[in-house]
Amino acid sequence: MSKTYDLVIKNARIYDGSGAPWHSGDIAVKEGRITGVGKVSAAEAARVIDAEGRAVCPGFVDPHSHADCIALTVSDGDSKIAQGVTTDVAGQCGLSLTPVGRERADLLRDYLKPFIPKEVMPGFDWTHAGEFMDRIDKNGHATDIAIMTGHGTIRIAVMGFDDRKPTDSEMEQMKKLLSQEMEDGCVGVSSGLIYPPGCFAGTPELVELCKCVASYGGIYATHMRSESADLLSAVKEAIATAERSGCRLQISHHKVMNDYKGLSDETLKLMEEARARGLDVTCDVYPYTAGSTLISALLPQWAKEGGVEKMLTRLVSKEDRERMKSDFRSDVPGWDNFIKGAGYGKILICSAVKDPLVVGKTLQAIADEQGKAPDEALLDLLLSDRGENTVVIDSQSDYDNVNIIKHPLAMIGSDSIPTSMTGRIATGKPHPRCFGTFPRALGHFSRDKGLFPLETAIWKMTGYPAWRYGLGDRGLIEQGLIADFVIFDPKTIDGANDYLNPRQVPKGLDRVIKNGVVVVENGRYLGQTLGKTVRRFGMNRK
Repeated sequence: MSKTYDLVIKNARIYDGSGAPWHSGDIAVKEGRITGVGKVSAAEAARVIDAEGRAVCPGFVDPHSHADCIALTVSDGDSKIAQGVTTDVAGQCGLSLTPVGRERADLLRDYLKPFIPKEVMPGFDWTHAGEFMDRIDKNGHATDIAIMTGHGTIRIAVMGFDDRKPTDSEMEQMKKLLSQEMEDGCVGVSSGLIYPPGCFAGTPELVELCKCVASYGGIYATHMRSESADLLSAVKEAIATAERSGCRLQISHHKVMNDYKGLSDETLKLMEEARARGLDVTCDVYPYTAGSTLISALLPQWAKEGGVEKMLTRLVSKEDRERMKSDFRSDVPGWDNFIKGAGYGKILICSAVKDPLVVGKTLQAIADEQGKAPDEALLDLLLSDRGENTVVIDSQSDYDNVNIIKHPLAMIGSDSIPTSMTGRIATGKPHPRCFGTFPRALGHFSRDKGLFPLETAIWKMTGYPAWRYGLGDRGLIEQGLIADFVIFDPKTIDGANDYLNPRQVPKGLDRVIKNGVVVVENGRYLGQTLGKTVRRFGMNRK
């Protein structure tokens, strides 16, 4: 005789994702959906989980992810699902894998190489988001994935890495590509204005593209032009872009560099004032004071114009190298100088192509071992590894990190690329946020630092980002919604914060349930690939 429910979670302390205080109850699941919350008989269930003494919340929705980088070639990476993420919003920072312009596919592939291990590099033989999503759906994935299309990727498809304004014809081509991406189900457009080619785009170009996104009810997520000296101008530009286009705005991984401690008081005020005027603006933040990015982000913008091959040519030129080294010591308008802001001793190499012994070492340590000046060691590494390294940069203000995390407009995101504890993509020393972002927010920031109650922390990682990106079938424990849950111990939950040993199983996380199926048990991912793409819905074109 078949049971009424596939799964019942009994005796749960339910944090429903709305920000409301927890309540006691049972949760019933049938065919991947929540069928009831209240008092349910265990006899009616095919499987029963007793959650006595444990918190149960919705699966975490990561509002800032780069899961699309390996989604086609690695469906079972465990770093995200094992920390409770069941939905990724990917394609951020202007660096999506779609659309692909056939004539410039090699430019895009070369640019994304630092993010994608060569063993799992896809073929870039699709053209638009619909094809890309269909392939993910065919293979399955550890998490569900909503896709942002990248402004930088669109610009590469039309203009390559040219440092100039688009012609009228090129602007129309970009808008046409963007419209196709939105028609295919992308939830918005992202920009990466510190990276080429995004850094070469002016505000009017962004406004025109955001008008297109606004017509579909989508969102504009921006990695702004500055997180240091020009931060206030960068926030004002993002707000102006949204106001002039009518597009909703998400400020990505909001942060402040150490030398500008306290600026978040002003940036958050700018956001509050914009909301008072009627602009729908929010932000996301990760719970760490070190970031991670391409090693080429350490170079001034002029050094990267034209793409990877031209950058490498400049690294051979004695004259260009001397100019780069001079810029490292200077304040160059319009460029966040991470070397001057952090110092060579706080920039850690996460991955390497030719010499694995440099991984886990700072640029200063590498220079000392090689008997070189640190700027020479950096430029030599960039040249030998063709700019394919990633780095961790410890340069952010702790005051501002805390200030942003606790603010009501901020949600929690990881800004991470999925990786694994073991296997073919378990390489290098990635940022610990890949493994511990969400448990760390619950443990270190909510419980230990007391920044906000647990129900608020959970809201920032579930209901809030799901609502923000229009993912109306998840993020809450509510009848009819997708049965994604995290079961954890509030007394012990925590995530990794060790940059030399990042691959750590979160503490205090008992189970992750995806579509009503247990996919993580006692920290171990069981290998199911139940995830699919989540395409824009409930937002009809105006």
